[in-house]
Amino acid sequence: EMKLEVLAPAKEEGWADSRQIPSWLRNISFEGDVRVRAQSDLFDDGNIPAEEYRAQVESPAWSPDLTNTQTDRHRLTLRARFGATAKLSDDVSTALRLSTVGSGPTSSSQTLGNNFDKLSVGFDRAFIRWEPRYDLRLEFGRMATPFFGTDLLWPDDLSLDGIALRGERNLADGVFGFVTAGAFPLQEFSVSKRDKWLYGLQVGADWAIGSYTQLRAGIAYYDFYAVEGIRENDPPPGDPLAGTVPYQTSEYPKNSRLRGNTLINLNDPTSTAAPVWGLASKFRPINLTAALTLRHYDPVQIGVSFDYVKNSAFDLTDIQRRAGTSAVSDLAEKTTGLQARVQVGMAQLQERGDWSVFGAYRLFERDAWADGFTDTTWNLGGTNYKGYSLGGNYALDRRTTLGVRWTSTRNLDDGRRYTGGNTITGN
Repeated sequence: EMKLEVLAPAKEEGWADSRQIPSWLRNISFEGDVRVRAQSDLFDDGNIPAEEYRAQVESPAWSPDLTNTQTDRHRLTLRARFGATAKLSDDVSTALRLSTVGSGPTSSSQTLGNNFDKLSVGFDRAFIRWEPRYDLRLEFGRMATPFFGTDLLWPDDLSLDGIALRGERNLADGVFGFVTAGAFPLQEFSVSKRDKWLYGLQVGADWAIGSYTQLRAGIAYYDFYAVEGIRENDPPPGDPLAGTVPYQTSEYPKNSRLRGNTLINLNDPTSTAAPVWGLASKFRPINLTAALTLRHYDPVQIGVSFDYVKNSAFDLTDIQRRAGTSAVSDLAEKTTGLQARVQVGMAQLQERGDWSVFGAYRLFERDAWADGFTDTTWNLGGTNYKGYSLGGNYALDRRTTLGVRWTSTRNLDDGRRYTGGNTITGN
């Protein structure tokens, strides 16, 4: 009787009648999540003081922006995201997502403790998707990472700007292959032809081995075009040329870099100004990723993944030429990274009592990948470290989870030293 009493005015007013809802509105779906995290960053008392990193002025250099290497930090962070996807036609859809704004491209978490000031929010996703065939998809705009991989190279909070194309084809019973290609602008200049881009191409296959085993693997080649630093030969141009001709456009901007990559000073040889840093190495990484999923113990499944990357573009002769100094002549090639991860538990934590646990090991040499696009939950971001991570998640209620994670890392030492005999090739 109560149900009928409610439905009667609802039908009269039209707000419970699906026929009164426009068709375009029925094609919109929503998503969102909120995460509050208590985080402690614990530093070894024997770490090299941050001021020694910041004192670097000559090539090569590492992590010159460090401000803290010895003081433990305890904080609360918040990440909030809300998005909508609209299907415009049979072939075209679009999506928007708002997110809190973090400290860089790979984090959307904001640290709480700003005297209750309001949080910043920005567009994390905004793209158009066109699927002219069931096995072909194109995306334009700001999108999720289109490549198959792990958080070794592609953190969860990272979105890419540009164009991506993905195609699939059945190769055999239970096996299909895929190809993904993309072009993504990194930095555009108004007075220079050396705009910076990221290009990527990946091929792979997905194989259902029986009813309970799935293997997915891919190999990719990436090209960070024009990101390498080139030292200037002449002082900065004065008026009226200032700002009208390209100068130090090869800088690796402070708001982009994290820590780990080898840097060179781009100032001209006569300059006494503060260093302007650029990347010593070029970056054309080759990436191999494989993931095995076992569903023999449904609803519990076991996932094992392995990710390997090798920067194929490291060239000491080229670095020495662009750096304009012999100080980099003994620079060691440290250009590989790898991660192995095992996860056991439910595939999705949707209902109360669902759980999962994981363990991972990672080794990330300093010039294996551009450090500005790395996961900040490992080593606070960047490269040039090794370590492990252990953790788990438990569903307290429907679509509500509690997680815990412990990550321990230490820097890799390649023998290069700085004033006072301290090793500073990382952080």
